[in-house]
Amino acid sequence: MNELITTKKEITNLLNGWYQEMRAQHIVKASQLKEEIDNQIARIDEAQDVLAYYSLLDFRYRMLIGDFEASLSESIAEQQTDDFLNYYYHFFKFIYATELGDYNSAREYCKLAEELLVNIPDEAEKAEFNYRVSLFYYYISQYVLSIHYATKAQEFFSQHKGYEVKIGACKNTLGMACSSLKQYELSEEYFIDALDIFQKANDPVLISRVRHNLGLLYADQNLSEIAIRHFNETIEDYKYDRTTYLLAREHFKLNNLEEVEKYIEKGLKSCNKEYRHHFLILKAKSSSFDVQELEGITLQGIEYFKKQELWNHVQEYAEDLAIQWFDIGEGTRASIYFHMSYQAKEMLQKKGALK
Repeated sequence: MNELITTKKEITNLLNGWYQEMRAQHIVKASQLKEEIDNQIARIDEAQDVLAYYSLLDFRYRMLIGDFEASLSESIAEQQTDDFLNYYYHFFKFIYATELGDYNSAREYCKLAEELLVNIPDEAEKAEFNYRVSLFYYYISQYVLSIHYATKAQEFFSQHKGYEVKIGACKNTLGMACSSLKQYELSEEYFIDALDIFQKANDPVLISRVRHNLGLLYADQNLSEIAIRHFNETIEDYKYDRTTYLLAREHFKLNNLEEVEKYIEKGLKSCNKEYRHHFLILKAKSSSFDVQELEGITLQGIEYFKKQELWNHVQEYAEDLAIQWFDIGEGTRASIYFHMSYQAKEMLQKKGALK
């Protein structure tokens, strides 16, 4: 059994070490430290700042292991005068909102965290911030900015020992962004590099993430059968709305309608708001709804995607509606959606030019 900690300084140092392991994505070491800290945190019940620090890091740990059911009390931020704790609050909420697909909230938390980061001298934390920003830009389809921030983060991590897993995470993000830009060969190189790093680290969760992304790489090239094989290999280890949706989508391309229905129903049971719209639109397509019914369901999704500034989805679904109407001879109605698609494309280009 570990020696009992008796001072505030000692447990603060232990908490600092816990966060450093989380930041480096050393899940096993972080889990071990959490157990040690949990056994001793009750001994300092009068040190409110330390307890707030613990609550913040516990929230971050839960996200690290894929538990997004936990919440973080607003009172923690309201009570803080410490720059570090205030920064952690907004940064961790940024990560949380991004992972839940609440991109408008994520933008606000990111802005607040960035303002506080100026007062923090820790260069590793700035690299971590850049890594998380790169993921955010990937999720909102600003792939050039995603590459920019992932490259900045990778430059720091590559120059310091102990961040091998983080380098792999950066390469994985670069692979995702390059795939979306249709730079498939470069994307595959990044994924293979990331897979090699994660295999050396013996991290099955991160290995599954890269294999999932390889599936997405093949899906983007309409190699549906190969993509499905990769998704099926990872879905049990990497349970994620997007994997379930992509399986449904690729089976739809192959006209495997029973499989499409199975994955749609599975996804609708637990998905976030963003993917609920994707699933419902795909369900309308696979159920052979008429164009008017499909239009109503798709427009609900488009309204949500506009609010979240997910212009790639607005472009995709508006163009799909345009084609649907055009194919049945409704050129006037089709033109409305072709124009909507064109406007969304312009927004994507405009956003991609901003830093």
